Amino acid sequence: MKVGPNGDMTKRANILVTEVFDTELIGEGALSTFHHAQQVLLEKDSIIVPSRGTVWAQVVESSMVCAWNRVQPLSHGDDKKVLIDAPTSIKTCSGVSAVHDLQLTYLPQSSFRPLLPPLPIFRFNWSGATPLKFNESVSICAKSIASGVAHAVFMWWELDMDMDGQVLLSCAPVWEHPESKLSKNLSLDQLADRIPWRDHWMQAVYYLPVAKSVTVGDEITLVGSHDEYSLWFQLKDETKIKEKVGERPICECCVHVAFSRTRIGQLNDEERNRKFIKAIKKMIKPNKVCVSLSDGSLIGLTAAKLGAKKVVVLEPNSLSRRTTEMFIKANNLSEKVQIIDTPEQLPSAEEVDLIVGEPYFVTSILPWYNLRFWYLASKYPSNIPRIPTAAKILGVAVEFKDLHKIRAPLGICEGFDMSAFDKLVQDSSDISDSPVEAHPLWEYPAKALGSPFVLASFDLTQDVNLYKPTEFLDSVAISSKGSCNGVALWVDWYLDSNVIVSSGPVKKIQPGSRISWDPYTRQGVYLLRKINEVTEQDTLSWSLKFYPADGTMQFHFNTVRKH
Repeated sequence: MKVGPNGDMTKRANILVTEVFDTELIGEGALSTFHHAQQVLLEKDSIIVPSRGTVWAQVVESSMVCAWNRVQPLSHGDDKKVLIDAPTSIKTCSGVSAVHDLQLTYLPQSSFRPLLPPLPIFRFNWSGATPLKFNESVSICAKSIASGVAHAVFMWWELDMDMDGQVLLSCAPVWEHPESKLSKNLSLDQLADRIPWRDHWMQAVYYLPVAKSVTVGDEITLVGSHDEYSLWFQLKDETKIKEKVGERPICECCVHVAFSRTRIGQLNDEERNRKFIKAIKKMIKPNKVCVSLSDGSLIGLTAAKLGAKKVVVLEPNSLSRRTTEMFIKANNLSEKVQIIDTPEQLPSAEEVDLIVGEPYFVTSILPWYNLRFWYLASKYPSNIPRIPTAAKILGVAVEFKDLHKIRAPLGICEGFDMSAFDKLVQDSSDISDSPVEAHPLWEYPAKALGSPFVLASFDLTQDVNLYKPTEFLDSVAISSKGSCNGVALWVDWYLDSNVIVSSGPVKKIQPGSRISWDPYTRQGVYLLRKINEVTEQDTLSWSLKFYPADGTMQFHFNTVRKH
């Protein structure tokens, strides 16, 4: 913007109100925006809303959080013997500085241990009283409050909304939120339901380049750095005289570039890996030739380690192919494992004894997109055994505590009628948005309003090309009253008749209670356009249209009152 006779403004303003913040506070250009405003658009001593911003950081130990950052060796058996080792380049990689945004409030308290108190690592004065720095490294020394291994930094920020610092907007997780500290005799779960919910401004995790053991009472130096748009952190090692402080971590192992945080966590899921090992052990014999149909998967390598004569791994994605090559070399499997990059290179049916897959594909967004495995496996006759053998799409009617708000109309907001805006957004959404989105539902509390139900079952041993377009439809009972604002969807993969790997709940769903979800997968979410209060007198009517020619799935849900 320019000020002057022919500019956007004829004269400088004396009040600035702006919202240019994201999870990292500065990621949407806040520094350059406020700097430009102070230099060009504002009078001296103008009123700025908000006036200041503070970034807080807390060093923690957490094996759960660590699982989203680095692929660990794959072990099995009671003695935890290493089956597939991780390459040295992965073990020593400093990772990436890219933010991992999470709703930390819903991270189980038992899954992490704070090692330092929350520290105000960066302070930004938007009013111009002190110059804004576009590149900065800050060191803060503090005594550790517990012993453990420093894996990561939890980050959040707060804003002084007025010039006097009397009105505070905090994005802190529940255990550090100002409103929680004012409430007594309430559990953290109860407090989590009371503090403001935000999905654009949430908390974040930054992974330390090197994990460091600390002892309670130690003096620890946390170094925080930022450029114009992003943040990164490290712990200073006082024993290293020539240590480079403030350098941005860069991935040198390819894993952090090839895979999402969710996928890295999935590869480290011990229970999931245990099930695959159990299923493969039943099928593998020394003379077996195996085909692996998944991206960046360790399943094929597992089959080779468990005794397969030869494994052919299909890896069309160049980045995931590179990571697989690293694992093959690190585990001395070059003689047993062959990588191909196109389906046309797959061996003939006469050469194959077993087909395996997780399934997982880099391009898959929704859980059922991984049915691509079925399409690839259909190259082979049904008499060739495969893992998994079947898949089921399941759903459950839910009352989301907050997630539905991302599509809900505003209506009357702070006395303003927003109906015209609502119509604009809704019309745009109808054109461009998919009715089903992928979300990590462990971050978004939801109460089950009924029992889970099966929408469709698929026999993965059959040729998908023989299927015709099919519509599945039915209705299910609502068994707990509430506000039905969505349906959660997931896939159960049957590795055999007894072993199931689910992308859904980790505990049995109880109608009327909140659902516990797998933290290392994303579920499908269908948000209802019309939200109704429901009771046991209502049902959820649903339909699913499956078009096998291109794998398209069309879902529709609505609540119906029983007569």
